[in-house]
Formats: sequence, structure tokens, C-alpha cells
Amino acid sequence: KPKDSLSNFLRKSVKLDATKRALLFELTRPMPRDTDGLIASIKAAPLQVSGPRPIDEAISTAGGLSWDALTPELMLRDFPGVFCAGEMLDWDAPTGGYLITACLATGRWAGRAAADYLSAKALT
Repeated sequence: KPKDSLSNFLRKSVKLDATKRALLFELTRPMPRDTDGLIASIKAAPLQVSGPRPIDEAISTAGGLSWDALTPELMLRDFPGVFCAGEMLDWDAPTGGYLITACLATGRWAGRAAADYLSAKALT
């Protein structure tokens, strides 16, 4: 529609959310006004990745203890009595609340297992 801005057109017709529109506007200059040029620009938007950002800037990082190194109770197989939880574990997940939920859940899991371990040890 002639009255619609390009951003509105991309939102309504192409179904690009705000982040995708902002990225497209940042990467594609000048923005074509014809449909074919716009489609070609969207498909070929140049995104140069020069490398990872410093670890200090990370929201969360990949890696951690392998699940094979742990018992089902989250205790280290090689170090009995040492329990692990949260970001100590090797798992990847989307951020936005899931990470804290997983940290709390595995903390509870490992904490209960540690209490059971200590109770069993006290009985022997």
C-alpha cells in the first residue's frame, strides 16, 4: 500500500519481527523499493562474523561437565561426594528464563542427592 512504510510492509506482508527488520535495515543499504530487489536483498543480506565476542560479554557459555562423568544423581563418578548443578553441566538451552530454571532445578536435584548421600554415609 502506498501509505505503508517499508517497515510496516515488512512486518505485515513479509512477517519480519522487529529484530529481523532492524538487522535487514542495518545490513542492506540502500534498501531497494521494488519487490524483486527487496526479495533479493532479504535473501542475500550480508552478515559478516569476525569471531566470537570476549567471554566476559557472554550471557552464557557452552561446555561444562560431560553427562557421562556424572551419576544419575549428578555426582561426579571420579570424585564421590562431589555434586554438580547449573552451568557446571554441559547443556545448551535458549536464554530468557530457561537457564535460571534449569540451574535451580538441577541445584535442587543435586542438593537432595547430596543429602541422601550424606545420610547413607552416616549409616555406615
